[in-house]
Amino acid sequence: MIGIVIVSHSQKLAEGVLELASQMVQGSVVIKATGGIDDPDNPIGTDPMKVMEAIESVAASAKDGVLVLMDLGSALMSAETALDFLPDEIREKVLLCSAPIVEGTMAAAVQASVGASLQEASAEAATALDVKIQQLAPITGETLTTRDCVPEIEPSENELSTELVIINKMGLHARPAANLVSTAGKFKSSIKVRKGEKTASAKSINQVALLSVKNGDTIEITASGPDAQEALEALIKLHADNFGERDEDVTEIVQETRPSVQHTDGTICGAPASAGYAVGVAYVHQASLPDVERTTVTDSAAEIKRLDQAISSALSDLKQLQLETEKTAGKSSAAIFKVHALILSDQDMRDKAASAISEQNINADFAWFEVMDSMAADFRSLDDPYMQARAADVIDCGGRVLRILTGVTEQAIHLKEESIIVAEDLSPSDVAGLDLKKVLGVITAIGGITSHAAILSRSMGIPAVIGAGESIQQITNGKIIALDGFEGKVWIDPDQSVKDETAKKRATWLAECEEAKTKGAAPAKTLDGTEIMVMGNIGIPSDAPRVLEYGAEGVGLFRTEFLFQDRTAAPDEEEQFAAYVEAAKAMQDRPVIIRTLDIGGDKPVKYLDTPKEDNPFLGERGVRFCMARPELFRTQLRALLRAATTENIWIMYPMISDVDELTSVLDFQAKVRDELISEGLTIADKVKTGIMIEVPSAVAMADKLAAICDFFSIGTNDLTQYVMAADRGNGSVSKLCDNLNPAVLRMVAMTCNAAKAAGIEVGMCGELAGNSKAAPLLLGLGLDELSMNGPAIPSVKEAIRNVHMNDCRALAEKALTAKSSDEVKALLV
Repeated sequence: MIGIVIVSHSQKLAEGVLELASQMVQGSVVIKATGGIDDPDNPIGTDPMKVMEAIESVAASAKDGVLVLMDLGSALMSAETALDFLPDEIREKVLLCSAPIVEGTMAAAVQASVGASLQEASAEAATALDVKIQQLAPITGETLTTRDCVPEIEPSENELSTELVIINKMGLHARPAANLVSTAGKFKSSIKVRKGEKTASAKSINQVALLSVKNGDTIEITASGPDAQEALEALIKLHADNFGERDEDVTEIVQETRPSVQHTDGTICGAPASAGYAVGVAYVHQASLPDVERTTVTDSAAEIKRLDQAISSALSDLKQLQLETEKTAGKSSAAIFKVHALILSDQDMRDKAASAISEQNINADFAWFEVMDSMAADFRSLDDPYMQARAADVIDCGGRVLRILTGVTEQAIHLKEESIIVAEDLSPSDVAGLDLKKVLGVITAIGGITSHAAILSRSMGIPAVIGAGESIQQITNGKIIALDGFEGKVWIDPDQSVKDETAKKRATWLAECEEAKTKGAAPAKTLDGTEIMVMGNIGIPSDAPRVLEYGAEGVGLFRTEFLFQDRTAAPDEEEQFAAYVEAAKAMQDRPVIIRTLDIGGDKPVKYLDTPKEDNPFLGERGVRFCMARPELFRTQLRALLRAATTENIWIMYPMISDVDELTSVLDFQAKVRDELISEGLTIADKVKTGIMIEVPSAVAMADKLAAICDFFSIGTNDLTQYVMAADRGNGSVSKLCDNLNPAVLRMVAMTCNAAKAAGIEVGMCGELAGNSKAAPLLLGLGLDELSMNGPAIPSVKEAIRNVHMNDCRALAEKALTAKSSDEVKALLV
């Protein structure tokens, strides 16, 4: 792939063009910007040495060459001079482009993202002004497009074609159609798909989907243009590869779409995200669409620009959702967001709205709603039930644009009766705002057991099945459904025997929960009198009373990232201070361990400019992220230190990897404290400060780290994936991410030994801590405290009350000598 260098007289202008280009290609192209000179009084100018350094930097990653775009005057001369200083092997792969710097960079970046050569990208950049000229042409009324593919050449007489029989079991449904459109979009030629009398552009996801191509259908693909032969060969190759669809993908889709065929008991299977049973009416939560009215506008161009900006913003949101879902539930579950992005990038859909705006002088939101509604109606009119369900995708992703245009946010979920909530996904604010007296359970189409919906459902004791797939689109409002959160099963319209059995299991489960809560109130003491602190994990202040209800003796983990998500700006100092104090007061002077902001590339937050990283779990996470943004970190520490002065609050830092890093963080904390005192505030002399142990290097240096902090808390979720070198969100290696693997347990034992030697406390707040069967093992390894979701507290306490410490230590010795996690599990009876 080629890279791009932007050269301007103004550093600010160069950085602005870089920001625009980066948004277009979402980090897939290496781009550097350089501009201005190092003269504070006269900063406008260009520096050949800076240009040379930028080219060398890009060339190191872009093996196919570097395209340089410049503004005017000395920028060209500086770029030419820079070439003279470059080594021959780099200079030979650099091309200077005369295209306009803003429009040219946009065009070149998109071309580069689909694998174009230097010459192809330069040629495309050179014609970048054509679109703007068309937009301003009063006669044609043609407008700027937002299609994320190579501009299509008009058909010529030299047309190539091929016929293909579709062997995909579900035909060209969303995912294979998306792969077809993505491939076609890489070529300049006009590419069409024909089925019977219907013809569609191969570069339009909606047009291809509306052909309703099924298994066994024959389609004709035609290509006309300069790269027609290459395009046809690429599409034939894609067809031979089943349009990128694996056998297991096909099986999964068939199961999701026709569960009654695939499952003799009529069930849909998802992830058992939160234990419990439920049977009742469905409440289908869909992205609410704001009301729109038709109004007359005088500036059509401004309305079209507003539409384009809204589409761009929605595409950015979808990219973030795709990245986050890939990490929590794998690429398969995240694929729907790729399809949604293609729908929004569809030139046909966008241009229909733009034409309505310019021809009828109407507002952008009404024009977009009309096109979106018409597109959804087209899908509903198809005879294939699966393709009919694609109408929901159009409304979902189109609704994102509509809400941006109108400024109307989604409405909260308000239940009028006891219901099971069914949704594509739920945000933390959706779950946190649920009425626990009326919500019976939760079912989502996407997500995994570590998704926000799953974590909060467990903390609130709501039975949940997460990632049940597109099959839940069969569920309509008011339909009777049943779910089993232990097994991850859902029944649609269950027969009476299933309803009766599920209701019976629910009654027993609820009774057991109440009995467990009663037992949970008592301390967790082993048979020989050793008392273990059992605490609760929370994400928002209102979770604190709930974990206390289950018998929590404190909060072992307050995940503050939930305070920062689902909003447009970070919470200020006063809002954070109030949240921390609220949680601490709810715990009635019991300790509350608050983890500082733990986000990064794997958990993006839009307004915090989270960088796109190739390996986000190995990137700028936890304290790395916060130390790189000192103002953000300072605000949180100010709130925490103030709250810890009046309440029993401990501070915990995530992702600490070595002694120097912790020392830097503690120095920063000390500076923030001095700053508060200088303002006349009273701040406690000592606030208990600890770290998360989740990086193998922290285990190796645990003795040194223990000497400069007050406690450890082991995060088994991350520690496991780092020890096993297996991404916990990647389904192909998920079997390796077993927190009972002896390698992980040895890391836990090493951490506990270092903590004991230094005389500090060591706890655990990862998923393993809530496993009641593993509790004796964890005690034997040396844990002083366990923290988990509220509903797990009673069973873990009960497990602790039934063991002797000597037996626990003996169990730990056996586990540490085991060869596999299966051997360890066999010991946990």
